[in-house]
Amino acid sequence: MQDWNYLHTNCFEVTIELGCVKYPKAEELPKYWAQNRRSLLQFMKQVHQGVWGFVLDAVDNRGILNATISVADINHPVTTYK
Repeated sequence: MQDWNYLHTNCFEVTIELGCVKYPKAEELPKYWAQNRRSLLQFMKQVHQGVWGFVLDAVDNRGILNATISVADINHPVTTYK
């Protein structure tokens, strides 16, 4: 689903698996948090990296629906929403 969403809807999803147990017991969750807190917080900070912004009409300053955005050397153009 993640690959399909990225390629077809411009939605980037991530699944982080921290262990082999699909449903750990609630009392084990603080241990997972303690072991991975710094890495997870650093990962979340990455949202501020890369290209971001708005594609606006120069006349009325409204968002432009379906504008195509491409980045050199990255073969994955994305389209805007209004």
